Amino acid sequence: MDKKNTIIGVALLLAALFLMFKQGKQAQEEAARQQAEQEAAAAQAAESAAAQAAEGGSQPESLPATPISTTATPIPSNGHAKVEVNGDKDGESIVSLENGLYEVRFTNYGGAIREVVLKDELKTLDGDDPYIMNELRYAPALNLDLDYLGNAKDVAFDLVETSTPDTVVFRGVLNNQVEVTRTYSISQELKGAETFTISHELQIRNITDAILPVGEMLLNIGTVAPSGNQDRFLQTFGYSNGEDVEFTDQSDFMGGGIIFKDDPKDYEQGSDTVVWASVKNQFFITLITPEEPAAGYVARPVDFPETESNGEPKTGITADIKLAGANLQAGESITKRFDFYAGPKEHKRLAKLDKGQDRAMQWIPVVGFISKFLLLILNGVHGVIGNWGVSIILLTLIVRGALLPVTLGSMKSMKRMSKLSEPMKAIKEKFPDDQKRQQEMMMQLYRLNKVNPVGACLPMLLQIPIFFALFYMLRSAAELRFADFLWISDLSKPDTIATIPNMPWIGDFPVNLLPFVWVITLAYQMWTMPTPSVDNAQAKMMKFMPFIFFPFTYTFSSGLVLYWTVSNVFTIGQQWLTKRGADDFEAQLPPALKKAMEGGDRKSRRKKK
Repeated sequence: MDKKNTIIGVALLLAALFLMFKQGKQAQEEAARQQAEQEAAAAQAAESAAAQAAEGGSQPESLPATPISTTATPIPSNGHAKVEVNGDKDGESIVSLENGLYEVRFTNYGGAIREVVLKDELKTLDGDDPYIMNELRYAPALNLDLDYLGNAKDVAFDLVETSTPDTVVFRGVLNNQVEVTRTYSISQELKGAETFTISHELQIRNITDAILPVGEMLLNIGTVAPSGNQDRFLQTFGYSNGEDVEFTDQSDFMGGGIIFKDDPKDYEQGSDTVVWASVKNQFFITLITPEEPAAGYVARPVDFPETESNGEPKTGITADIKLAGANLQAGESITKRFDFYAGPKEHKRLAKLDKGQDRAMQWIPVVGFISKFLLLILNGVHGVIGNWGVSIILLTLIVRGALLPVTLGSMKSMKRMSKLSEPMKAIKEKFPDDQKRQQEMMMQLYRLNKVNPVGACLPMLLQIPIFFALFYMLRSAAELRFADFLWISDLSKPDTIATIPNMPWIGDFPVNLLPFVWVITLAYQMWTMPTPSVDNAQAKMMKFMPFIFFPFTYTFSSGLVLYWTVSNVFTIGQQWLTKRGADDFEAQLPPALKKAMEGGDRKSRRKKK
């Protein structure tokens, strides 16, 4: 039976390894196929539009005033959005506002944000160029689309002179009917969320002589580009309605999960109240907070051109919030205000915003407060030490040290439980057909020896929420991006030290060293741990578990695997100290069991005589 379980375990391990890398290759091929289909559909649509234009079709310059509808306008299902291939336009001019940490570049086309340069964030690990948000974009961030009145990104606005160096003002006219004035300002503060926050005031004025219906307006909140392999689930659109937070992952637009797939979505829209909305990847986020809640949202996937030879899917996300329309009298105007955060996804900054914007971090609600607390400790330690790898090690020691009293009690309980294995085996042998009697005798055995079988599991139960809190915190902590430690060049990614090319059925296989160290330490910990179970097959299966979990942790961020590895070493040290400690414990047997065992011994002695 033991041999059979071992064979099954090895088979499961090999199958998991194969599936993990095979599914990654299939995802790449599927994404390439979808992109080819989308490009063909876009080309056909362009040809059709050109044919209609040649026939002389045109749109009316204006429409008569009609009542404003509050019903959401359906977005046509026309495939993924495309990035602007040529960003430069005739007569385009760029105006910049900047502080010590970032530069905001505005385009006069639409009077919106062309891109945001993060001065202290590198684009690549080995390069010197800064990371630029919205560099490849579906539209300028905060672009205004007024439906039939016109899309602002197609109109050149005038730059209005201002008296302050941290403010820029644009003014333009759409469809000869509305005048749009856009005012932006930034802060020179280098701490807190205001560092990366642009304050925006939008004014729309009716310049006709009659009532003008301004329908539902769309305001773009930026285009977020993929930043790594994990972005399939970390790249999201999210919004809050003041009570709940909802997220749409990139994977939803690509067809759902790995095993159970749905049809890919061309867009996601809703008419809910929007207190704030965001698009983010693993490390960076754009987040808009209107002074008055918006009336809905539209999120769409964006296809990016391939920049790497390995054919990885390059799909980003863009989104718009919907602003409620209004009927403007002649000369009447409306003014709306927004705060727009564009920068690193750092909790310490987002937590300073006043409408729960830190929930955009997308941590599990139940253990989110643990993630916040652990990140606070990690940042505090790093402020003193100055190295993120050492800070993770010290965070591990702090967490495990806090659990030390409970863990030592658990190990002591497990050690005693292992010494009760023979009496427990005897109970089953002496009362084989009486389950009730077995349970009573075992409870008496636990009480006499002051052993709580549940106590051995308590440290594991306490560490489950910590496990999830650290998993969600470390895998997307912008602070760990490009942070090096020993041979690890980036603690936010696997510590790949080499790549084996063109492996059968797998493709390029990354060689990650730290997961092997982790699985060895965990296996040693499991093999040297006292085993209270009397089921030999179950005990062997528990010792084989590290190798079953190994494929799933192989591609985790090295910062997270470093935490688990140090935690394993800490546990091994605890077990060593527990074993060396004096223990004169002798199992106390219930009278009925003792009598039954003595009776059995006398019978056995008589048979020998």
